[in-house]
Amino acid sequence: MKKTLKITAIALGSLLLLILVLNVGFSLWLKYQLPDYIKNKTPYEITYKSLDVEILSGSISATDILIKSKDSANKKIIALDGRLDALKISRLAIVDLIKNKRINTNSVRLTNPNLKIRLAEPKTKDSAKERMPFVIRNIDITKGNIEVIRAERTKVFSSKNLNLGVNNLQLSDNPDELPFTLDSYNISAKDFFLRISDVYIVTSEDLSTADGHLEISDFELKSVLDFKDWEKRFTQQKSLFSIKSKKASFDDVLVERTRINLTNAYFLNPQFVIQNRLQKVIKKPNQKSKKGIDFNFTNVDIRNGQFSLLDGYGKRFLSLAKFDANVKEFVIDQETSKNKLPLKFADYKITGNTFFYDAGKYYNLTLASFSLTPQVVDLVNFKMIPKMSRAQFVKTIPMENDQFNIKAGRILLSGLHWTYEKELDVHLKSARLNQVDANIFRSKIPKDNPKEKLLYSKLLRTIKFPLIVDNLNLTNSKLVYEEDKPDSNGPGKVIFTRFNMNVKNLNSNKKKGAETKVPIHITCHFMDSSPMLVDWKFDTADLQDNFTIGGYIKDLPAPDISPFIKPYLHITATGKITSLSYDFKGNNDMMNGKFKITHEDLKVTVLDKDTQKKKKFVTGVANLLVKKDSQKFPESVDVNVVRNKQRSFFNLYWKGIEDGLKKTLVIIKI
Repeated sequence: MKKTLKITAIALGSLLLLILVLNVGFSLWLKYQLPDYIKNKTPYEITYKSLDVEILSGSISATDILIKSKDSANKKIIALDGRLDALKISRLAIVDLIKNKRINTNSVRLTNPNLKIRLAEPKTKDSAKERMPFVIRNIDITKGNIEVIRAERTKVFSSKNLNLGVNNLQLSDNPDELPFTLDSYNISAKDFFLRISDVYIVTSEDLSTADGHLEISDFELKSVLDFKDWEKRFTQQKSLFSIKSKKASFDDVLVERTRINLTNAYFLNPQFVIQNRLQKVIKKPNQKSKKGIDFNFTNVDIRNGQFSLLDGYGKRFLSLAKFDANVKEFVIDQETSKNKLPLKFADYKITGNTFFYDAGKYYNLTLASFSLTPQVVDLVNFKMIPKMSRAQFVKTIPMENDQFNIKAGRILLSGLHWTYEKELDVHLKSARLNQVDANIFRSKIPKDNPKEKLLYSKLLRTIKFPLIVDNLNLTNSKLVYEEDKPDSNGPGKVIFTRFNMNVKNLNSNKKKGAETKVPIHITCHFMDSSPMLVDWKFDTADLQDNFTIGGYIKDLPAPDISPFIKPYLHITATGKITSLSYDFKGNNDMMNGKFKITHEDLKVTVLDKDTQKKKKFVTGVANLLVKKDSQKFPESVDVNVVRNKQRSFFNLYWKGIEDGLKKTLVIIKI
């Protein structure tokens, strides 16, 4: 037994002595032979003040290192130029390095590196096997000044006073993955520069991490190309982006192969600019779509942001002077990319002011302020403003069309529920529009528009997605319709003030089992003087587009309807219409029903159609038939009108009123 222990002790002692001798011997070999090895076997000239090697741990450390490429013109290999105060490599597979020229190490520590690195040319099929592969799991850099450029001299990365720690770094050349993944990192740097693609660079004046929190000052993402060069070279990209932010910060950033996760993202005073190309992007035939990178942000905060959307000429067509935003559980991944809206979120709130949108050739849209959440949209001081005067508009339009000038003190949409997965689906409990001031102008000078004007039931059916609005309320508003005729007799004008409207169950007939009947109730003052009530009903599921509309006007001074009847009936009136009532039924082809008018001391003046001068004889005859009260008027008259499908519903509605007025105000044929 003692003999066995003695033999074992001698064997172990001999082994340890052998290892010690090998370690000392290999260290001495490296110390004296490594310079020759580097000189003859590597493409670099390297000198150092001291060198220590531990064969057992596979660690190498050196101080006061100078490194320089022997042939800086050779672009097939990485070029290095600079110095390091100290270098320590841990757990280096030395045999693998010497035999296979493969760097495989657990960690590398660089102290005060001042390096310029020129990358090798991109690998090709022929050169792929010539490149030196490397695996470095952990990197530690202290007070570095580093610049990295490509073979063609394009800068890829630079930083001053760089302090960097990376754990479990893994590189990938798979184009569908991120170029690297890591478990954790810490960094501080000045004058940071990183080229992230052939188009974009990221810069920062100062960045640092602490306890998983990354803080960036004067962050900027921008293009290295001007817009025209980008538009020519990158024809498959729709938009060019730029972001500037006084401060940006991120918490708990986790970089996986195809996913970036973080807890919080915060931007202070950011400026977002997107410029769209002029030409439409057309995907190349059989072009394979590259898989995207997934993003999962628990919380995104933007404070005091600005946003601009530019066209291909650099002209602003959408902008926000100031906005704040918070988005919860923001996700872009392979699943969301299959949907119409390629992202999802749990909650959001966006507020802003001074919104501007160039809505095309004829209008600008503006908002004084707004607030958006998944359930509520609140818009303040909405304006839809014509870009042209009426005269300019009439000269510009190729055929008859309306010009709108619309303002709204507030638009509040509440109880909003919407999804946009396979298709858009919108259900809104309440839409309230307050203090709307709408002016609609139409000139009859341009030629008629031959396109069929759909009734509202059919127009709603043309909406391709499910839409339901339980209650639409227009309150405390004003509507003016003006129609200019080519005979220069002045525009016909209809005014509705103190306008209040309730619409229930506004729908597109796309939700199975949902109610499709739409009742509309209106109260207002006609011509800003007389109380008016309208009840209107239609059914979006009715393919015949049947509807009913009825109402009344009380205590209407007859002169107030002169702007309404003069251009069309060529008459004016004095006195008072004590009541005007109607009850019509119609569809896409016609409308009929009853019309009744009562009056006090009513007199009419009949005008010449061309000169608009008084026709004395006909006026006298007409007033003989119109007594001081309405006893000579029939109880009611029948209205029958055929719909002109090139005209709107309101044209049909007015034709019914006009037909009733003709049959009551003017009893003789003029």
